[in-house]
Amino acid sequence: MPYLRDRRLVAAVCLLAFLLVLGGPAQARAAEPTTMAPLLDADLASVDAYWHQTLAADGRPAPSAGHVWVVPGGQVDTACGAQASDEAAFYCSADDTIYIGQAFARALYDGTAAGLPGEKAGFGHAAGGFALAYVVAHEYAHNVQQESGALVGRARALPIELNADCLAGTWMRWDYGQGKLDATGVQAALDAALAVGDFDLLSPQHHGTPQERRDAVLTGVRGGSTQACNRYLLLW
Repeated sequence: MPYLRDRRLVAAVCLLAFLLVLGGPAQARAAEPTTMAPLLDADLASVDAYWHQTLAADGRPAPSAGHVWVVPGGQVDTACGAQASDEAAFYCSADDTIYIGQAFARALYDGTAAGLPGEKAGFGHAAGGFALAYVVAHEYAHNVQQESGALVGRARALPIELNADCLAGTWMRWDYGQGKLDATGVQAALDAALAVGDFDLLSPQHHGTPQERRDAVLTGVRGGSTQACNRYLLLW
């Protein structure tokens, strides 16, 4: 569709400008994994290092989040009243744990994840290592929100979901500085954000339209600081 092509061109121009400011592309991520747990572990270690550094600089306590990478065919009990399957991808505040199913992670990495509402409507495509890293960074951001008290009293998902997307974007900016993220990776993450957007505008569980989710990630990437993301928490 011409509209989608125009939007992708604008995204490419924005990415080029962003990378020129930072000084050019970094090294691309290598080697396709045979299992997903090591890649998830590596993503989590990077996101965790970023948040330890960032929160320490703000004089805040170090983050602490558990994680479970649900094995293919597995089911895991959580403290949130629902089991986590091998297709899961969520953060449970009741047990302070990130749950991601390895079957889902594999499908996302391979670009075969089914049922993503934005992608079904023609927005984005979730595929590759940095699409998966975006999911890890987004779920970890919910842990940061929990520990800061930002989740208290929230009746709608939209503010915290867009804030989490933005916070994931700040990690991407940091990861670029570490030499691990390149222009292709940024685009993959933005395409994944488009793919997971939804159109359930009247639902309290509405997470944001594809464009809103992509823009929230870009806000974090461009701003590079958590303060740039606070605007989303005002959406109550």
